Amino acid sequence: MKVKRLKRASRVLTFFRYKFGYIPPYSILLDGTFCQEALKCKINLREQMPKYLRDEDLEMFVTECVLNELEQLGKPLYGALCIAQQFKVAKCPHRPLRSAADCIAHLARRSQNSEKKKLIHYFVATQDAELLQKLRILGGIPLMSIRYNAILLEKPSEETEKLAAAETTTKNQPDEIQKIKQLRKIELGEGEEPKHRKRKAKGPNPLSCKKKKKIKKRNLDGSVPGAFGKRKKEGEEEIGANNNT
Repeated sequence: MKVKRLKRASRVLTFFRYKFGYIPPYSILLDGTFCQEALKCKINLREQMPKYLRDEDLEMFVTECVLNELEQLGKPLYGALCIAQQFKVAKCPHRPLRSAADCIAHLARRSQNSEKKKLIHYFVATQDAELLQKLRILGGIPLMSIRYNAILLEKPSEETEKLAAAETTTKNQPDEIQKIKQLRKIELGEGEEPKHRKRKAKGPNPLSCKKKKKIKKRNLDGSVPGAFGKRKKEGEEEIGANNNT
């Protein structure tokens, strides 16, 4: 697989990822014409598709309408039917069944509103030129086909580019409004209203928590009350003892 082709596919995938929300694991919707061309070019879709899109967990789908169309076409497309039967069957609401092109176009349109309806974002793989052109005009859908015996992811169509640009403008509008408001405040000198600071709860005063010291009272001569009496009493006892001797 050529490096140039892989790089080109990587750029397209990045575009659809950031502009339209297509993220791995990818879901590829195939029709009978794509399966028939893969058989003709001897392309193993289960092997080559994950390598090309660099997604080992991708899933490929067909619809009941696609399988029914291949069955009705009979023996010439029996090989394509066998390939299509290997893949999962995507739910489609068509009763009675429609043509494969109408069915795939319907599912592709619904997938554009997948954010609201929680539907699958589909890639569409087909060789039907009319269907490809219809989806290019619809825009916002990754399109795949087989060209020069290899799988090819188309570059975004003009309508897809317009949708992406409109989406970007819509997302940026709130930012522009905020910028205008800020400029007006600066020009008119309108500042933000001062915010009152909330008073934080303060702890107790550490000085008030200290134990009070007991202050000893002193006499006018500086002596401690009671100390003189003790000394006097002790002196009298000594004099009495001497007299007794």
